[in-house]
Amino acid sequence: MRWPHRDLALGVACLLSIVGLARGEDTPASHEVVSKWAYYNNVAWGAFRKGDLELADYRFRKAIEVLRPHEKEHVRLMARSCHDLSRVLCAQGRYSEAEPFARWVVAARDADAEVRQDSLFDAVYLLAIVERELGRHDEVVPLLSRAVAIEEKNVPLSDPQLALTIKELADAEARVGSLEEADAHYRRAIRIHEYADKPTPDLAEALEGRVAVLDRLGRAAEARKLEARARDIRDRLNGEATVRRGSP
Repeated sequence: MRWPHRDLALGVACLLSIVGLARGEDTPASHEVVSKWAYYNNVAWGAFRKGDLELADYRFRKAIEVLRPHEKEHVRLMARSCHDLSRVLCAQGRYSEAEPFARWVVAARDADAEVRQDSLFDAVYLLAIVERELGRHDEVVPLLSRAVAIEEKNVPLSDPQLALTIKELADAEARVGSLEEADAHYRRAIRIHEYADKPTPDLAEALEGRVAVLDRLGRAAEARKLEARARDIRDRLNGEATVRRGSP
């Protein structure tokens, strides 16, 4: 699973720099709330980075608990901690528990007229991953379609990260039987990956995804050509890795 784009760690100074956007009033009480929230949130991220998911879960919940009575004044901070808790729950495979938090974050960020586009992308993408893991594939396609639409407005159209999202959309479309749409998106992902200086594992994966769709569409001759190309890329990459391991 590819995590959303936002960095995993932010220092207290960076966290406090967004407080002016997140709070409604600049009061001593507000400062106290934000200070408590920042403490719990930072401890939670430290635990998450170290792989202590149980502690991260507990501390993100404490951060949410601090904000709960002040949710209207600090909706952005609440959305941040709910999003981060969703990530921890996903890392633990607890997707059913993550789903209501992830869904609330999308709604909260949708309602924010000044939301950062990368934050909105992260929320939509994470909810798509949660729904995919819960087997709700009909919900995944529109979510990933929206994620692609957000991303392609904010990154170069040759960005390999965009290609990864498009490929995941194609995967989702293939799962629900939208084969022509999946084929088109695999082709687009492949074209983007071909901008790279040399073939990558991501290109091989996109080719393999399209092979499976072409077989289902009865286009076996095309599928075999792409299958051979993907295999050649894999063999070349494996050979390079072997040479590097054998280097003194």
